[in-house]
Amino acid sequence: MTQQPEPFCEGGPLGCSTFTSVRGSDATGDVAWLGTQPLRISSTHVNGEWTLLVKTPCNVLNVEVSVQEDVWATRSMAASAMGCRELEGSYEAWTVKLFEQPVQWNVDDGVLALSNSHATIELKES
Repeated sequence: MTQQPEPFCEGGPLGCSTFTSVRGSDATGDVAWLGTQPLRISSTHVNGEWTLLVKTPCNVLNVEVSVQEDVWATRSMAASAMGCRELEGSYEAWTVKLFEQPVQWNVDDGVLALSNSHATIELKES
């Protein structure tokens, strides 16, 4: 039986850090819940692919991405199946929409910035 390699985080887009959202905006304006019920994002390398682990106020999204310089392009996305209240479910749907299109990303001095036509988010290393 062939043993599968263990997941690792070194060398990935976020290293072994976890980032927590502090603010964000979309076409409607300020997205206040990003500061009060934050997203938490980390990355891991599994089965030859980089996967973002995105903890929403509802479920965890596993977002497999290709990394091309400063852009993440989603290859596949799956969510855990915890039942969510309507409000938290809407936060998850908002986050899914974010990753349905390429996301520009940048880490500078412990701050991760994400942006695309859906939203702009600032996350701090936690």
